[in-house]
Amino acid sequence: MVICACLLRNGLLLVNLYSNHEAYKGGGMIGLEILVKIQPEKRAEFLQAFEMLKTIDLLWDKRVELQLFEQVKEPNTFLWLEHWHNDASLADYYQEAKFRAMMGAIDILGQLIQKREFFIKEEKGNA
Repeated sequence: MVICACLLRNGLLLVNLYSNHEAYKGGGMIGLEILVKIQPEKRAEFLQAFEMLKTIDLLWDKRVELQLFEQVKEPNTFLWLEHWHNDASLADYYQEAKFRAMMGAIDILGQLIQKREFFIKEEKGNA
């Protein structure tokens, strides 16, 4: 079993549990976290663009997970979270037109607060 835990800015702990997933057979994955603040009047456009990104990327088999969270105490502040099989897959994704278009849309619809990568390692032992 693999445990991935992320402490969100609002103090909530997001925990995902995985078992027997292909991504973990190599011992770990890479994560991408993007925190954005969207203008209130641009909220619907952002959510629509993100939904389109999710739909288009259903065929992308190197991404393990794609999620979007909104902060409860800060409306229109979103955490975009992705888990990838490896850093090479993520690097390829950064070059994709759809990713660059989404990042460009964020510049128009709001502002990028933070973008970071993190490594997710399988925890050995009893879970």
